[in-house]
Amino acid sequence: MATDFVPQFKPEEIYISPFKGVRYYEGSTAKPRYRPVERNMSPTGVHLLDEFLRIVCTSGNYTQRSLELRLGGDIRDFSAMCRLLTGLSFSELHDAMRLRLADDLLRYTDFEVKKIAKLCGFGNYSAMFKLFERTYKYAPGVRRWKIRNSGDVGAKVLEIPTN
Repeated sequence: MATDFVPQFKPEEIYISPFKGVRYYEGSTAKPRYRPVERNMSPTGVHLLDEFLRIVCTSGNYTQRSLELRLGGDIRDFSAMCRLLTGLSFSELHDAMRLRLADDLLRYTDFEVKKIAKLCGFGNYSAMFKLFERTYKYAPGVRRWKIRNSGDVGAKVLEIPTN
């Protein structure tokens, strides 16, 4: 049976950047300055989904169990809500947000890939590597090289805890 179901939110529309500012150069002195990045910390207006996005995109280290505790429910129930709102299951949405976050951290920081894996909620580098291989067909280090433009390193001010 065909339906005309269209998800209300696309992952790229609800991603919350971990950065609170962007670097620019003022005048001929090329002195770096920082301008705030406008971030909507409640991009969907659905409290539970927005809390999930804040945890995954800006909180740093977390586990699936800590997600369940902070969201106050079972991941299966949350997955059904995700599917209705985004067309993606919890797992698919979680991976999409972690990949986007990893891309930002790979592109705009010089953090070691192992640290990025931890900040993106992967249990270890191996889990991040497998997701990158499955999604992009190459490793996170190669992805960094492919997405980085000249002048990118340090181009944004990080808000995720770095310790």
